[in-house]
Amino acid sequence: MTCKSCLDIVERHASVRSFRPDPVDPKDLEKILEAARRAPTSWNLQPLTVTVVTDPMLRERLAEAVGGQKHVAEAPVFLVFSIDYHKVLEAARAAGVEPAEPGLGHLVIGALDAGIASGWAALAAEELGYGIVFIALYSNPCRIADILGLPRHVLPIVGLCVGKPAETPEPRPRHPMEVFAAENRYPSSEGLTGKVASVYGQKAGKLYSYVLARGGYYERVGEALLQCMKERGYKPPVK
Repeated sequence: MTCKSCLDIVERHASVRSFRPDPVDPKDLEKILEAARRAPTSWNLQPLTVTVVTDPMLRERLAEAVGGQKHVAEAPVFLVFSIDYHKVLEAARAAGVEPAEPGLGHLVIGALDAGIASGWAALAAEELGYGIVFIALYSNPCRIADILGLPRHVLPIVGLCVGKPAETPEPRPRHPMEVFAAENRYPSSEGLTGKVASVYGQKAGKLYSYVLARGGYYERVGEALLQCMKERGYKPPVK
């Protein structure tokens, strides 16, 4: 994979939600997993596990658990990236350290590592000619963990559908560069609100209401995640 090809992939990326039934070549899957394995990780701690879901019945159950997203069931491979302190804690004990119960800091580090690793996997998959779409698992992580039989201290956080695309969607618009990045300062506030909202057009109000309003999606996600942290052995943040 060359730097030029990586930049081309980034430029043309669009999420794919319709897949052909063609299987993912095992050698390609190995390359995709290797890309994820080589991704940067804080302290080289590597608190991460990937579950490669190829069983159609398991994918059906996972699709139902994430709100009936049919592409989870249709993609020939579904990669589940989990924050994994099960193996890390066991390794610490073997090294003579009695670790504390993992908390919010550990969760944040693990989520960042999972995000980076899944991004590297996605880049490799698209380089190899596959389509991908990320799936949020943090809204129902305990259900995902139960379906996959994951041990305590393993928390599913993001999924990745991988398969040959049956569609060619157009890349979705992004915030203009002038409100996305600025050198040595925060971007200028002049016209910022309009430039951000313009990306979503008439759907802006609906989107912001769904994810930001009281009782909205992320408020419910936060409550579910806190509850799942307790159930899976993570020390919840003190309110």
